[in-house]
Amino acid sequence: MKKFFQELRHRSVVKVGIAYIVVAWLVLQVADITFPAMGLPGWTIALALGLLGIGFPVAVVLAWVFDITPEGIQRTDDVTAEEVQKPFEEGAAGTQSIAVLPFPDMSAEKDQEHFCDGLTEELLNVLTRIPNLRVASRTSCFAFKGKDPDLAAVAEKLSVAHVLEGSVRKAGNKVRITAQLIEVSIDSHLWSETYDRELDDIFAIQDDIANRILDVLKLKLGADKLPDATTKSAKAYEYFLRGRGYSITRSDHDNDRAIEMFKKAGAVDPGFVRAWIELADVSSIKAMFKGGGKQWSDAALEAAQKALQLAPDRAGSYLARGYAHLASHRFADAERDLLKAIDMDPSLVRAHHYLGRAAQHQGQAEKGIKYFEKAIELDPDDYESALLVLSNYRKIGNLGGMERAAKIGIERARRHLEDYPDNPRAYYLGAASLVEIGEREKGLEWAARALKLAPDDRATRYNLACVYAMAGETEKALDSLENSITNRNWMENDPELDSLRDHPRYKAIIESLKAQE
Repeated sequence: MKKFFQELRHRSVVKVGIAYIVVAWLVLQVADITFPAMGLPGWTIALALGLLGIGFPVAVVLAWVFDITPEGIQRTDDVTAEEVQKPFEEGAAGTQSIAVLPFPDMSAEKDQEHFCDGLTEELLNVLTRIPNLRVASRTSCFAFKGKDPDLAAVAEKLSVAHVLEGSVRKAGNKVRITAQLIEVSIDSHLWSETYDRELDDIFAIQDDIANRILDVLKLKLGADKLPDATTKSAKAYEYFLRGRGYSITRSDHDNDRAIEMFKKAGAVDPGFVRAWIELADVSSIKAMFKGGGKQWSDAALEAAQKALQLAPDRAGSYLARGYAHLASHRFADAERDLLKAIDMDPSLVRAHHYLGRAAQHQGQAEKGIKYFEKAIELDPDDYESALLVLSNYRKIGNLGGMERAAKIGIERARRHLEDYPDNPRAYYLGAASLVEIGEREKGLEWAARALKLAPDDRATRYNLACVYAMAGETEKALDSLENSITNRNWMENDPELDSLRDHPRYKAIIESLKAQE
């Protein structure tokens, strides 16, 4: 019986039947109103009802006998299984697409949010490695965190055919994970499962979810299969997932918690490559944007070296060391490692972005443009590269390039802020670009929003100093520059601060940073 109903669905009999009933009902409503007005006898409505009743089994039989294929309408018996599957395998109508909604924390204490976020990220990473499956970006998926969205709206906004959603309930070493795959267009649950396991089984759960999705969507794994976790320790992996969850926001507090979690993961399993890569990344952020200075740039380099010793064949290991070198102002070393990462994985957006930053820090505008533009091309959600490249175009006097990048970056930032209205970075980078292209008041409005969201964040203060400097608000710029980032090289090569160079307060800030080195 189950097979029979599956066949009904496969042949679209159910869809045709429902559609026929809806259309027949509409026809009868129209007939009931128009036939008397036309002077037709009462029995004509009964005749229409009878004809529609006769037509129903005819429509159902035709739906059973014939299929619509890429080559046109054919008898079902003449269509091979491969032909029936062909539109699916070629991505027709976006059927090979999926979004993973953040798994909410259903634990009694509500203390597993970052574990849940990390698990969602891992599932996204697993699915993105599947050939021929388009996966909505992490940024897009996490925009729905904490909401109860209409799945049809999710599918339309993210242009996907399927949505994976679920939940996590964790208590001690026990974890319950529910997951369900939904085909949105027909509001059908293609697969669902509840896992009541020990935390040690977390890897098996992830693999099983991915493989069930593969089975349902009739896709096959490529040669590199699923990404390896690089640890067999459930405890280390739990710390890793929590670290990934904290690292999403990039706030000062969460950045520190992410560092703590990745350190614990590495302590439990010193061979856990991905923990060292992530530790290097968040430590570099601490050094460059959070006032960490040399202590954290050294820590980033140490973690990256461990990753390279363990996995010299991973692009991520070179990316991590390249970023650590960038945080230490070792620009030649940073460029060497980042180019190596790109050689191993040309689609690595962050490597291009970091190369753009390295060039910008050295005042190499044309080189910075080259790498930022590549990052913009590779990632349609990357507003940062588009907004940061503006100063490079201005430095070489390319106003056309500056206006084009501003248009792209501001539009992407606006789109990002629709989903993440509490992100100060999108506001302050966008503010600088708005001032740059002459929309001063709008730029200052965005700057005020960023300041309200993160008044004590060092990166926010630095970037607002750039906005105010370009807007001619010198004292505000200097107020913001004080107690901001500790990267003197960055300050001295940032063209957005040019109007402050001769001011005594600016010179005092630079001398203070020199004394700290």
